[in-house]
Amino acid sequence: MSDLLEDFEQKRQVLRQIVEEHIRKRDDLSAESHKYAEERDNLNSEVRELRDEIKKKIARKGELIDHVQKLRAEKEEHYKVLSELRKELRKIKDETNLEGMDRRTLRFKERELQRLETRQQTNILDKKDEMKLVAEIRKLTMDIKKMKTIMDKELEGNQSIRELTLKVNAERKAGETFKKEIEKISKEITQLSEEINSGLQTLDETRKKADDLHELFVKYSQESTKEHEMFIQTKNELRELEKEATTVKTKNKATKKKEKEGELQKKATTLFEKFKNGEQLTTEDLLILQKAGFL
Repeated sequence: MSDLLEDFEQKRQVLRQIVEEHIRKRDDLSAESHKYAEERDNLNSEVRELRDEIKKKIARKGELIDHVQKLRAEKEEHYKVLSELRKELRKIKDETNLEGMDRRTLRFKERELQRLETRQQTNILDKKDEMKLVAEIRKLTMDIKKMKTIMDKELEGNQSIRELTLKVNAERKAGETFKKEIEKISKEITQLSEEINSGLQTLDETRKKADDLHELFVKYSQESTKEHEMFIQTKNELRELEKEATTVKTKNKATKKKEKEGELQKKATTLFEKFKNGEQLTTEDLLILQKAGFL
């Protein structure tokens, strides 16, 4: 019986060590899973912030594109009006009679200047011819400039031309203003596009990291659950073993008590025979008889 109890105690020590090992592994795995869950949640929070920021930029980009399209339509309208005004201005200038100015002579000089410049650019000339050609080009350039200056001064005195010129300048200025505004907004759209693309890339990378961390969380959480289940199983085995050990101890104790009582009855029976025969008994003998129920 003592060997059986010793075997129970050895098994009990082994099971206790296994229980403690399962608890340690379960808690370590649980701590790992919580760590990955926290990192995952932080990244998911970043993902939400990135997504909201990208949505705002996409919305802003859409607003700017709509605005640019409207500005372009208005710019084209101004340039359309400008083109018509220039045609009208050119027509009035061409039809206006200028004192002491022959338009045909001006056009002839302009064509001749173009011819001489082409000759200078495409032909190889000796120094003398080159100098002569340069002098002719210079003279024609000065003549044309002088004629245009005179023409402009005379045209400036024309009321219709002045009014049209003001309108042309106003439309050109308006068109240029729209053009600058469009260029400015277009740069902002380009910048937003780059930021959106960069943000989407960062979003994908962050989301992938969060997914990877979630997989680790699930893995360690499942392993922690398995260790907990094994802990419960081993703990139940330990409890059953301790029940068996307790049962054995109880039976052992009862057996010893029974054996002790049997020995007491046997000794008391012998002493009682002596008592009946009139033999002298000691106080201890009398106590044994009393304990055995003979007295």
